[in-house]
Amino acid sequence: MKKPLSLFLLILLFSTVKAQFKQLAEGPVFKEPEEGFAKVLQLKNGNTMFLDISLKEGIAVHMYNPAHHETAVTQVDPSYGKISRGGNIKGAFEINGDVVLIVSSLDSRTPTLYRIIIDGKTGMLKDDTKIGELNKISMMQGYSAAFGGVPIPDFFVRKDPNSDNYAIVLFNSFESDRSKRIEIVSYGANNKELSRAYFASPDEKYKYLKYIDMAVIGSDKVCVLAYGYNTKHSGGEESELILANLDKGAKTVSYTELGLSQDLTVYVGLARYNPVIKSVILSAVVKQKGSKDEYSSVIAFINPFEKKINKFNEISPSERINAFASSKKGFRGLPQNIFVNQDGTFTVVYEEMETSTRANYGVTIASSGNSSTTLGDMAVVNYSKTGEPINDFIIRKSHILSKTLLDPFYHSLREGSAQELNSGNQFKSFAYLDGISKSFILFNDTERNNEKQEKGSIVSIQGVSDCDGFYYSLTGANAVPKRDYVFGNPAGKHDHNLGLFSISDYDRKNNVYVTLELSKEDGKKGVKVVWLQP
Repeated sequence: MKKPLSLFLLILLFSTVKAQFKQLAEGPVFKEPEEGFAKVLQLKNGNTMFLDISLKEGIAVHMYNPAHHETAVTQVDPSYGKISRGGNIKGAFEINGDVVLIVSSLDSRTPTLYRIIIDGKTGMLKDDTKIGELNKISMMQGYSAAFGGVPIPDFFVRKDPNSDNYAIVLFNSFESDRSKRIEIVSYGANNKELSRAYFASPDEKYKYLKYIDMAVIGSDKVCVLAYGYNTKHSGGEESELILANLDKGAKTVSYTELGLSQDLTVYVGLARYNPVIKSVILSAVVKQKGSKDEYSSVIAFINPFEKKINKFNEISPSERINAFASSKKGFRGLPQNIFVNQDGTFTVVYEEMETSTRANYGVTIASSGNSSTTLGDMAVVNYSKTGEPINDFIIRKSHILSKTLLDPFYHSLREGSAQELNSGNQFKSFAYLDGISKSFILFNDTERNNEKQEKGSIVSIQGVSDCDGFYYSLTGANAVPKRDYVFGNPAGKHDHNLGLFSISDYDRKNNVYVTLELSKEDGKKGVKVVWLQP
């Protein structure tokens, strides 16, 4: 009798270890936040901070010590009061041991930017400052943005992942003076300005400047990429990809026209600095001038010190990805984010995205209220330091986000920021984790797709009440990686465990992944912060 029992226990133990990330600790259960924004951060002092940023009621801060015990729940009442319609969390990251929130709001039609600093030891408010303001938007300008295709004034924030430095771009699209439409401000570890300057069109050559993205390189340099162009009605059809470097202490910006093909129009892009090869990796969606909908993905390696493109080519997943795609037309995804791995290799995650908009009173205007976005299959492609494909994987899925209009590269725009909480849509996004021994993709899905995701016939997700958190290990030779439960197989048929993976944080040094788990057991719901080991 002992041998069968021992064998049973061994099999049970093996199944349990294999079936989930190892749970290290969990915090107390609290009410699920359903509006506003959320973010969780693991700080260098060992503390963990969960931020529940309400639209109307300030910021609830949950503090946990290095032993993962909750030590305080504090309330921060910022000077901006309420986050207005169109307001957003532009940045949420650690600087010099504290948490910095960059919040945009529309104050009496004036776009305004606030910086909130929360003490990393106590969770109390440490500083609250208005750090940026754009021109007031008139009714006519608002109409131009809604109907005329004019970019809305906005703020952009990026932090250097390798230091306590960050930068802000103030994009004043309605500024009459062309030389003052884009302003760059860099900040150091003490949250003081290092440099500030305007990004003007080189020699007034281009009437229009489209902001693409930026990369912060320590305290030394901020590299901003923009696409300058003219139209037939503005003196010609010249266009160029422009690199603008703002160096520490500088009051002016140095410009370099990078020599991109004149046949290409840059639609949208994202930039990441790779410290191993000392280059900015630019991933962009472009199209041939004169074509209607023939978009393609390109990648460029830009040396910000020598101010030149070292390599430029079109990229896409391999042909085997098309063979395993859910659609008969093959894989149709475009890049959503770039992740620079510890060893200097990098990963591009492609995702299919389709938006639909219904007409109101016979007029079709794309907005979040009358639009929906379907996020489909994903392709994960690993590249060498110099951009050669190493391997790739495809992950089948279909998530429908109601009343949501996502922009291309939405995932990269959210990086270093917070997740908006909106009708459960926050549970319909993926996270990429570059682990110590292997990497992972995590998202929520229904168990009905456990077998279907390998065959291609996928159940689309609209509500998430019967979903659980799954992870995919990006290893092996198979194009479709196996998946398993992040929080373990639910105990009962009606029990489910969702992960809010889009707010998560990974401490690679200690191999600890922290996220928010929403559990439904015996009909009762509640959320808790959980610490996991991949």
